Amino acid sequence: MKKIFPLLIGIILLGSLNSCDWIRSIFGMPTSEELKQKQEQMIKDSLDRVAREQEAALEQFRLDSLAQIEAQKAALKRYHVVMGCFIMDGNAVRMMQKLPQYGYEPVRIEFKNGYSAISAYQTNSLTDAYNRMYKMFALDITPHDVWVYDTHQNLHF
Repeated sequence: MKKIFPLLIGIILLGSLNSCDWIRSIFGMPTSEELKQKQEQMIKDSLDRVAREQEAALEQFRLDSLAQIEAQKAALKRYHVVMGCFIMDGNAVRMMQKLPQYGYEPVRIEFKNGYSAISAYQTNSLTDAYNRMYKMFALDITPHDVWVYDTHQNLHF
């Protein structure tokens, strides 16, 4: 019994000096290298899945944006009496807030060059647009750059 006890301790120490991979391979379990490869593959698959989801979401956002722009274009009437064209968003917002006080429903038109035109009146008649523009000159808020914009020029988005 005294000779077996040191032999068992020796076997246990020898087993602990060997890697766990040896013991795992004996029992048919995956080794640390196989576990590492599996973990790396899971991470790669996860990153690929996230990238595909992001691409799909971005494409859907782009399609939704294009559909929204096309719907806005279709809703626009042909002629607009523009009260101002602004590069700074704050100025455009102030103009849009003033116009309802005078009975107008402003429409913001985004131009391709980065400017925002504020349309106070929209119509499909050019004569009506010019008549309304001349009436607007009597308002206190009317700037000197009031003009009529024809949407067929396609300067807007």
